Amino acid sequence: MKTKIAGISATAVLAFCLSAPASAAFINGTVGFSDGLNTLGDIVSDLTLFDIGAPTNASGGTGDLIGASGVTATNNINTLAPSGTIYSVAGFNFTLDNIFNGTSVGLACIGGLCTDEQQFQMSGTVSGAGFVDTGWQGNFTANGACIEDGSSGTCEAGSESGTWSSTVAALGSAPIPTPATLALLVLGLAGLGWSRRSKA
Repeated sequence: MKTKIAGISATAVLAFCLSAPASAAFINGTVGFSDGLNTLGDIVSDLTLFDIGAPTNASGGTGDLIGASGVTATNNINTLAPSGTIYSVAGFNFTLDNIFNGTSVGLACIGGLCTDEQQFQMSGTVSGAGFVDTGWQGNFTANGACIEDGSSGTCEAGSESGTWSSTVAALGSAPIPTPATLALLVLGLAGLGWSRRSKA
């Protein structure tokens, strides 16, 4: 019984990994996104949830993404729990798996104007009809501005504003496995090894 279960799990994992149609190709190309950003407090440098869930401008599509321009759909980015589809454009969906290399520049005020910034890199999977799911990487930059409250080095309430921009590139290769997918693959391969050893 254990041998059958191990064999079934291994077969399922291998079928999942090899399920892409032989004629389909990986996605190649780049596209940029940008829009305004809702901010609170010291604008963007301390944000962990980026409220970008609104119609967004897409531009500069290249390669397979060359038609990706104009107003498109986006979803919020949570840097503490990166997940879900964050960009949808021209039939392509960009699912977020990882955020890394984050940096921020705290609030600084000069001449009554205060600014700050946050940047990070992202990676995940992009899918589209007729294509194999493909790995993507990109960057995200948020810039904030506000009027200084007197000479306090803080924002005058209600004066905060922000913008964000992001450029992503479909890498033309398989996505990097998420920890959960990697664990499933390891279990499947272990089951396959158990199955072969039991038959020997």
